[in-house]
This record gives sequence, structure tokens and C-alpha cells, in this order.
Amino acid sequence: MNISEIIISCIWSGLFSAGMGILLTAPMRQIIPAFLCGFAGRFVRDILMSSGLSQNWSTAAAAAVIVLTAMAIIKKHEVSPVVLITGVLPLGAAVAMFNVILELMRLSSVSGEGLSASSDVLIANFAKVLTISLAIALGLAAGMAIVRVIRRKSGKDSTELLDISSAE
Repeated sequence: MNISEIIISCIWSGLFSAGMGILLTAPMRQIIPAFLCGFAGRFVRDILMSSGLSQNWSTAAAAAVIVLTAMAIIKKHEVSPVVLITGVLPLGAAVAMFNVILELMRLSSVSGEGLSASSDVLIANFAKVLTISLAIALGLAAGMAIVRVIRRKSGKDSTELLDISSAE
């Protein structure tokens, strides 16, 4: 992937994140952070993958960057869960999840070799969905841990990373 393809993909990811923020009724002040988090996460993932890192490790690093980006750009450093959720959505295994659903529907109507092939595709796609989802969870946890360490060193309260009340 060249840099222009990466940037275009990142812009679309940011727009997707912002659109999902609107759909999930995030406050208007959270829409730009959602865009920036979606953009930053996809940028980090694509750059790391193009430099040879696996998709799972790149996704974990991108999820951590999403947390750090959200903390850096949001006033009062209280991140709405909607911003994090919409920020990581472009990192998900949407195509693999769609293929899992498709293969589940196909399994009921095939037999013999087709059943074996469908089962293999189902298992492979399910494994991809599972590993990418775990990578996102690991990255979010790592990002939150980094923020807590930074807050402790700066003397700020580290018990509240997410401001649930701002998700209204």
C-alpha cells in the first residue's frame, strides 16, 4: 500500500467513525474526536502492516493509539465510550464476520465435499473475527493502562478513564 491509499483509507475510516458516532447519538462535541480516533487507528494499523507487522499486532497497537488519541484531544481528558467504540469499529473484521454469517446459512443446504469446504471457511473466518476482536480488546486495555501510568505520574486521579456520564 502506498501512502496515498493509506490516507484515503484513513479518511474513510474517520468518516465511518464520525457517522457511527452520530448514529449512536454521541454529543456533537464528540464527533470530531470520533473522526480523529478512527483516522489515527486506521493510519497506525495500515502503516504497521505495510512495514511487515501482522494484522493482529497492528490492530492491537492501533487500538492503544485510539485510546491515547482520545485522551490527548478531548477536553478534561474524559473519554466518552462512544468515541472509543466508534474509533475501533474500522479496525474490526467486518468482512470475515459477514463471511461467517454467510457460511452459517450455507451449511444447512450443502452436503459431502461442499459441507467440508463450507466448514473450513466458517472456522477460518471465525478464527479471524476472534483474533482481531481479541487484538482490539488487548490494545484498548494497553492504551488505558498507559493512560493510568501517565496520570499517576502527573498526580491526576487515575481511577476514572472513561466518563460514562458524557455518553448521554
